Amino acid sequence: MDKSKINLAVVVPLFFIMLYLLPLGLRDLWSPDELRYAEIAREMVDSGNWVVPTFNDLRYFEKPVMGHWMNAISQVLFGENNFSVRAASAFSTLGAAFCLFLLVGRFANRKQAWITVSVFLSLFLVSNLGTYSVLDGMLNLWLTAAFTAFFYAADSPTTSLRWRYYGLAGLFCACALLTKGFLALALPVIVVVPFMIWQRQLLDILRWGWWVMLVALIVTLPWALAIHVAEPDYWHYFFWVEHIQRFTAEDAQHSSPAWYYLPYLLLGTLPWLFLAPSAIKHLKGHWQSPLLRYALLWALLPFIFFSAANGKLVTYILPCMAPLSIILAQGIINAFENRAKGLKIGSAINGIFFSLISVAVIVLFYMGRLPLEAEEFYRPWLLVVVCGSWAVLAYISIKAKSLEGKITSYMLMPLSLFLLAWAIIPNISIDSKMPGRFMEQIRPLVTDDAVLVADYPSTMSGFNWYFKRRDVYLTGHTGEVTYGLGFEDAKHKYVDPSMLNEFIQKQKIDVPVLLLFREMDVPQSLPEPDQRIERGKFTLFYYNRVKH
Repeated sequence: MDKSKINLAVVVPLFFIMLYLLPLGLRDLWSPDELRYAEIAREMVDSGNWVVPTFNDLRYFEKPVMGHWMNAISQVLFGENNFSVRAASAFSTLGAAFCLFLLVGRFANRKQAWITVSVFLSLFLVSNLGTYSVLDGMLNLWLTAAFTAFFYAADSPTTSLRWRYYGLAGLFCACALLTKGFLALALPVIVVVPFMIWQRQLLDILRWGWWVMLVALIVTLPWALAIHVAEPDYWHYFFWVEHIQRFTAEDAQHSSPAWYYLPYLLLGTLPWLFLAPSAIKHLKGHWQSPLLRYALLWALLPFIFFSAANGKLVTYILPCMAPLSIILAQGIINAFENRAKGLKIGSAINGIFFSLISVAVIVLFYMGRLPLEAEEFYRPWLLVVVCGSWAVLAYISIKAKSLEGKITSYMLMPLSLFLLAWAIIPNISIDSKMPGRFMEQIRPLVTDDAVLVADYPSTMSGFNWYFKRRDVYLTGHTGEVTYGLGFEDAKHKYVDPSMLNEFIQKQKIDVPVLLLFREMDVPQSLPEPDQRIERGKFTLFYYNRVKH
């Protein structure tokens, strides 16, 4: 790849369109996350209530409102479809990339800014969550914007500029708080304060901290008061249960050991992981740079914070990816300028690794060891295409004479995977975690007056989203809607498994009844259904009405 033919200012936007936008609508929604957030946003638009989030018309207080607003606005703009459900995550990732571009472009140079954005947008964890509907991508947008504003403020030579940038930091912290809660205030504090101490500017942050907090308070107060008036118990539940218990309790939700994030960090930094050793080696002597110091603290301290917490999810470390991109980009530039052999060695290992994966896939396919049905014979070959193209790009990066050529080769490596993911995912996963096909199969049975019963919130959300229903009954496990079901006006939506037989007999006198099972075993005591439909892990019992 010739330097004269590659302009990252053109390649990066095209890459974003191809990886982040084109595939969004190709694959069905994943359960539970995507269906849950799709339905909460749909109900917000449908009901016109933009203050109280609901899920199946049940109070849903696990998260604040900003992420739901962003998802709801996406549905207003693009309609109720797979693209709109994921669009807020994609554009949030673009917003975070823009913040990185402003930060690195201002305090380094524009060339390094484009390389940093190239690294960031192609990191495996970033691209995964940027094309998947969870709130972490939106949180990452506001945190990246806040960290960018803090650095601008710390470097501002005039008081007027500090008013502006510290105020923007407060605004973005407020948006982050409204997306995922008080964590949004903790992360900037544990990064910015040590950085200001390192830079001998502690008095500066002490002098301006009140302004940051005041702006954040002014921005959050309207919704905070509105939700308190509408639901007085919201803040008690959200603070004590969703924050204190989740992160500190011995039996915290998603409890995992302290080293839990390490393998995911390695996986999440693909494909740049193979260049990381050489990049880090060539940062020696450059740590006096305030931007690199800031990026180091920004990446390291939140990672330690999340590792120390009892409750862990892979998505939590997404805010660490932006500063890692800054560090990797600087290191790769230095290594290239020093003609480091490590870049070629890393690319060779990269190419060999994915070539071996291609061979392994073919061998396992012919040995019959892949969990595929006969009709899925083409899926392994698509995976071979993905791994093969990845390996070819690794070889091209070795031969590339320009830095832009190497960067473009690496950036394009995950592209084929995301473009073809919808065709590679096997039926065993589709019929376990993606209920779209099953819902279309049973659609003729779901009349407007049918009573719908699900065995878990994840199966409930399938009924909600695909049939636009907010009146689904639950039986068995209540999971994340346990709190919402505890209110007097919602208790009728839960049917105890011991009463399920009686419930069916009573309801089917006048209307058809559909029971959807996935998480729990089908009770043997149930009456014989008029139809039983199975697909993967999904089982539907259909009872026709007695009266016609």
